[in-house]
Amino acid sequence: MLQEACKLLKDEYEKCLHCVQHDDFYRKYAQEKWRHSWQVMGVGNYIIAKIEWLKDCDCAYLDMVKTAVLLHDVCRFAEITSLCCAHAKLDHGVAASELLQTIPMFADIRIWLPIKHHGHLIEDLYNDPVYQQIDDLHLKEQVEKICFIIRDADKIANLHMMCNEPDMLFLFTGTSSGDAEKDGSVSDIIKQTAFSGMTVPRNFEMTMSDRMISFLSWYMDINYKYAIEFCATLGVTEKLVREYQKICRDEPFKSDFLRYFRQYLNEHQFRA
Repeated sequence: MLQEACKLLKDEYEKCLHCVQHDDFYRKYAQEKWRHSWQVMGVGNYIIAKIEWLKDCDCAYLDMVKTAVLLHDVCRFAEITSLCCAHAKLDHGVAASELLQTIPMFADIRIWLPIKHHGHLIEDLYNDPVYQQIDDLHLKEQVEKICFIIRDADKIANLHMMCNEPDMLFLFTGTSSGDAEKDGSVSDIIKQTAFSGMTVPRNFEMTMSDRMISFLSWYMDINYKYAIEFCATLGVTEKLVREYQKICRDEPFKSDFLRYFRQYLNEHQFRA
């Protein structure tokens, strides 16, 4: 199954490259998403190898889980083509779920349903009528847990790129206004939501400090302790913290939020 998943991902990528070959931006965008797919697979493999409930599963089951991770962005390439050629945006998770259901090998609900909602709020999975109508509680739990793996691996791969590739940090954070005071300030709405134990909505961001707080809040949506472990081992967490400390100039808030952030990481009960 995993070998066929690699072929499908490659086919979708090459199809996209052919369609956007005339546009330098979208061609590079597609190349980056191809690389991202494999980075997420690498993080996913680390998490999968350590998760307790997967340790007694056979190779076929593990291949199914890895396939769900690898194909999480299989329709990102269709999205890029649509943006480039039709100037229309599609939901790559929903599009992937629809595509995978047409391919018998990948039509397993444990593959396509987690992929459908990997980029949404987790409540969107719980509110999905298909998820709600799963009678087998064990199957329902598997869908949820696999979705957690994909979501964790996806976020960690992005955070790792931000910390270790200057071009990626620039891409994620955008350009600075050149106004250190403004960039270093924290918006009132961020101050009201930063201690909620949830991710900060992107549409709340008004300054560079807001955006860095938003990125740190991604940790509030990480499920497995091995994802946190991965970040710590590679120094991702501390690099993000240092970048935030460098940008944020609201000293009282900076101190309070970092104290809260570290306490969350130390005390939250992540999944094993």
